[in-house]
Amino acid sequence: MRELLRGKGIVVTRPKEQSGELIALLEAAGALPIPFPAIRIEAPENWQSLDAALTDLARFQWAIFSSRNAVQFALSRLQALARQWPASTRIAAVGRETARALKDFGLGVDLVPERFSSEGLLEHPALLEVRGERIALFAGDQGRELLERTLGERGALVEKVYCYRRSVPGANPTPLLHAWARGELQAVTVTSPEIFNNFYQMVGGLGQRWLKTTPIVAISPLTAEAITAKGLPAPWVAPEASNQGLLQALQDWAAHTEGSGK
Repeated sequence: MRELLRGKGIVVTRPKEQSGELIALLEAAGALPIPFPAIRIEAPENWQSLDAALTDLARFQWAIFSSRNAVQFALSRLQALARQWPASTRIAAVGRETARALKDFGLGVDLVPERFSSEGLLEHPALLEVRGERIALFAGDQGRELLERTLGERGALVEKVYCYRRSVPGANPTPLLHAWARGELQAVTVTSPEIFNNFYQMVGGLGQRWLKTTPIVAISPLTAEAITAKGLPAPWVAPEASNQGLLQALQDWAAHTEGSGK
């Protein structure tokens, strides 16, 4: 099959530590990945909240991990505390990549939704009747409140456990803007509303103007909403919230572009 992405410059905005798989997929497809991390993931300012949850995990019926960042920080801290995961506390992951990160730490995952999102998780029968259950929600700062709010409305006792914080990198956008000006940048991938908003801020007025005519591929409908909220054209949306989904959306975009002669 002809490689639709061959020679195309694709911006990867994921954090540096988490961009390797997507970059490898793009390179295998013949694309030219352009790393430009638009978010920095850091340890929390203090470990008090996380340590309190990790030292008494058995009090929770469920632990929900909202991202693989949450997995990495929470379980690395669990190891540092020399604690074991209690068999009585079931584990839910918001998506496949988060579940994979949990398995890398040797933990089984009891629940992964068919639709990789908070909405998909909330649709699962196991989380519909949770009145009186204690649920630990491992997440970062600045995240969505949907899981916490909805599970609380269902009668669960939800404890949000902050595992990491997000910040805007201080990267110089000039090399990226020069590549854009030379016609070396054909599409941009974004994997969260926070990443898109940071990227939009980082590229400044010139980059923001170019974004009006540069295809953007979003990992989810929620991320797509952040893009259109800036007045930009609707992006291509991955069929599932994963690196493979991003690759598929990029290939769909490239096939459409080639078919339309653009």
